Amino acid sequence: MELSAFRKRLINGELDQSRIALLKSELDYFSSIAPRSLLDRIKSNTKFANMEQGTKALFIILGLMMIPIALAAFSLFAPLVIIAFVAYTAITRGKQNPEFKSYNFIDRIATPTLKIFDDKLEARFHYDALDLVDTDMHYQDALVEAHMIKPVKSKCYGTTFSTCSYDWAERPTTDSFEFAGYKVSYEWTDSDGDKHEEIYFNGVIFKFRTSFTTNGIVNIMSTNSSKGLLGGEKEKNIFKPIKDRELRVIDTENHEFAENFDTIATFDDEAYRFLTPTMIETLLNLRKKYFFSICIKGNVMTVTIDKSGYKDATMDALKQSRPFFGFKDTEAEANNRICNCGKFLMSVYELKDILDPGGIYAG
Repeated sequence: MELSAFRKRLINGELDQSRIALLKSELDYFSSIAPRSLLDRIKSNTKFANMEQGTKALFIILGLMMIPIALAAFSLFAPLVIIAFVAYTAITRGKQNPEFKSYNFIDRIATPTLKIFDDKLEARFHYDALDLVDTDMHYQDALVEAHMIKPVKSKCYGTTFSTCSYDWAERPTTDSFEFAGYKVSYEWTDSDGDKHEEIYFNGVIFKFRTSFTTNGIVNIMSTNSSKGLLGGEKEKNIFKPIKDRELRVIDTENHEFAENFDTIATFDDEAYRFLTPTMIETLLNLRKKYFFSICIKGNVMTVTIDKSGYKDATMDALKQSRPFFGFKDTEAEANNRICNCGKFLMSVYELKDILDPGGIYAG
């Protein structure tokens, strides 16, 4: 059996050159309407640009020597400096090009970057609770219910940093996946007016179409353990307490696996079918580097990894938020975005193939 055409192109680094040219042109346009940073303005100043190298070096050295003085002055006049910075930012934003203010960065740069690799790639994520639980609810609540993130306060909110979807909704195959860089947090202001943030999840979410289908649900949760007063191991599960009587607690009879994971399932046999000795070893190896949770429902496997992401599939790998300033070198920016996107996709499929090796050549 062979890999899919898309996977072959990805491995071989085959890119749509015409779309690369369009991306570079769009980056040029974006930089032409975007504000320039103060440092760029100084560097592009005619007098500074025409200085001899020796004079420029002298100015740079003097600037470096002034840093301690500037820091001391900042400590004395911090409120004034902050007010001045806020005023400068407000004035700069007030002078922004109207085209820049209305510029859709996701549609015009983030998505076209993905489509250099394949037309079925999109900058989106389907927040479908039914991928995790049997009852439709808010996706954040479903993540808690499915033991993917720890329980949250009622006023928590989710923030999405980046998204990517491949052929998820129409006629999906085992190449189909979804990704989101996602943070769940709660903010409050104390009696002194100071703002605080409590973070419940700050990581990435993967969704894969599996080569197999379950009738029930299988949940595998990483656990923390610490030495107790008597020297024994005490397991700590940060996720929602398991009280549902319809779910079975799974014992693989592997002591190391039991120390690192809690497993529950609707049907015992479906959990044991997935947790082969090879898969148990795979999950234990992953646990050495990542704190993660897995939910398998139907033919959808959802994986949450806290903080780090998986290799190059990190929260900010795709750089989808609109930058405040234009790019200094659009050629380098385009190459960097394409390179990061390629590494991101390779990491996504590496994780997918590890967790569902039977799907590499399927579909």
